[in-house]
Amino acid sequence: MTASTGTAAPADGPSRERWEWNEERYRDGVFSHAVSTERERLRLLESVLDEHTRGHFRRQGLASGHRVLEVGGGGGSVARWLAGEGAEVTVTDLDTTYLDELSEAGVQVLRHDVYTEDFPEGTFDFIHTRYVVIHLPDPEKAVARLTRWLKPGGVLLLEEPSFFPIKDSPHPAYRKVMRAFRSHLESAVGTDTEWARSLPVPLRDKGLDDIGYDARFQRIAGGDDEAEWWRLTLEQTREAVVAEGLATDEDFEAAYRELTDPGFHDLSLAVFTAWGRKQES
Repeated sequence: MTASTGTAAPADGPSRERWEWNEERYRDGVFSHAVSTERERLRLLESVLDEHTRGHFRRQGLASGHRVLEVGGGGGSVARWLAGEGAEVTVTDLDTTYLDELSEAGVQVLRHDVYTEDFPEGTFDFIHTRYVVIHLPDPEKAVARLTRWLKPGGVLLLEEPSFFPIKDSPHPAYRKVMRAFRSHLESAVGTDTEWARSLPVPLRDKGLDDIGYDARFQRIAGGDDEAEWWRLTLEQTREAVVAEGLATDEDFEAAYRELTDPGFHDLSLAVFTAWGRKQES
C-alpha cells in the first residue's frame, strides 16, 4: 500500500451534542503534543495497554491483508504492530506529529477529525479506537459513524476507560487529585468519564451482530509504568487544576509520593472493551 498524508473531506456537522465540538479543545489542551512529556506519557500508556489490544485483534480474526482503521493513533504503537501483522493500516489523529514516521512502514497517516470528517462507507475490515470515544460530545453518534465505514462482516473494536475505581481509593492524596483530575477533564475537555460503563449497549441498533464485551481493572503499584503514566498525566493538568481550586500543589506532591512508594497498591481505571461485526447486506 502506498503511504500518504492528508485530510479527509468534511461531513455534515454534528447535532444533539452535549456541548459544541471543537477539535482544538482536545488537541491543544491537556493532551497537546506540544507538552514536552506527552510522547513519554503515551509510551507508558502503550506499555500497559498494548498486550490487551493485540489479544482482542487476534481473537476477532485479524489477518494479513485486512484493511484496518486505527482512530486516534497516539504514539503509533498499535498501527505499527498492525502493519507488522500484514494489515493495510490507516491511522488518524488530530495531530500526527508522532505518527508521520509510520509512513515509512507503509501506513497511511491522516490528520483527520473522526467526529466531523468521513470515510467512504464499507471501507474497512476492522476499526479500532482506544481512549478516544469518551472525549467526544455524542459517543453513540461516533459509534454509528464508525460502523458505517465498516465492510459487511467487518469488526468494530472499542477500548474505553471508566473512572469509577479511582473515586473511592483508600489512599487520600491519590484519591483527592484523581477526583480533581476527573472534574477538570469533564469541564475542560468535555470527557464523559463514565460512558464506557454503558458498553456494550451503545453498539446495539447500529447494524452490528455478534456484540460482546469484557471489562478489567488496571492495577497500579508504586513506581510501575501505570503509576508513572498517572504522574505525568496529572502533572500536565496540575497548573489548571490548582487554578480551578480543585486541589493544591501540596495535594499533588503528596499524591506523587504515594505513586512512587513501593508499598503503594491500588486500582487505576476500569477498561471496557466492546466489539461487534457489521451485518451482512
